[in-house]
Amino acid sequence: MVANSKIKLSVCVTAYNRKSGLSRTLRSLTKQTRQPDEVIVSDDYSPDDPKNVVDQWASYFSNFQYNRNQQNLNMPGNLNLAISLARGSYIANLHDADEFDTTLLEKWEHALDSYPTAGFVFSGVRSIPQTSSINRFDLHPVPPFMNGVDFFEQHMLHRYSSYVWGTVMARRTAYQELLPFDAKYGPYSDVDMWMRMCKSYDVAYVREPLILLDDSPSTWRKFDWQRIEIVRQMQFDNVKRFYSSNPDRLRIEIRRHRKAYTKMCLRRILGRVWHRDFDGVLKGLSLLFSTNSPAKE
Repeated sequence: MVANSKIKLSVCVTAYNRKSGLSRTLRSLTKQTRQPDEVIVSDDYSPDDPKNVVDQWASYFSNFQYNRNQQNLNMPGNLNLAISLARGSYIANLHDADEFDTTLLEKWEHALDSYPTAGFVFSGVRSIPQTSSINRFDLHPVPPFMNGVDFFEQHMLHRYSSYVWGTVMARRTAYQELLPFDAKYGPYSDVDMWMRMCKSYDVAYVREPLILLDDSPSTWRKFDWQRIEIVRQMQFDNVKRFYSSNPDRLRIEIRRHRKAYTKMCLRRILGRVWHRDFDGVLKGLSLLFSTNSPAKE
């Protein structure tokens, strides 16, 4: 990450195998009221190289860089690489196939300018499910500025879903302190990063649906016990990170961690019964009652 004093706002677009979606994303960026000082597109060795799509839009930006990995690095690796190329003080992580309100970058930049202790800013989102023409809005009960530890405890701790996913704008200084995104958490490594950032920085929020999420079918949206275990481990690691210096509080939060895991497993098992996924039911019961289960620690 080599800083450049002339570049304040960098945009990193991570891409994989969604050429038409990438085109929509880049078109959306050209309409921003606050144009990025540089745009970096990092393709994670897609089977179909999107360079022809990238070339259509590169001239619209004052500084544009296209990177294509020589092998598939998966989400954490591709994101780490893209951010390493960014030179701005503020770095926006965006995903291919998402589209944005024209004021997204302007409002995110204003939030970080207004709250100097905020490590990152995120916003509300909307999506149009494949089976419906009705917009779904996700606007959360979060003020424009929160203490980071308070945000972690109120909105992230012991939860198996997150208000914050991969699309944020973060300070370069925060990334320099906390990178890399941890590959062991796979597609949830971004959530882990925001958890870790909450320990040292505060959080800003724009309560407007500034992002139109791509809602096309994806394998990562399908139910998978292994991904639940990844989230559980991420939660447990951050419990230790936040409370290891306070043994009494650590014991309390570990008990809460076990309780949350048990409730989540039971709820998911009932969901597998509803879907008549009996292999999934057996897998869930095996996880819940295994000797290594957090519920039995």
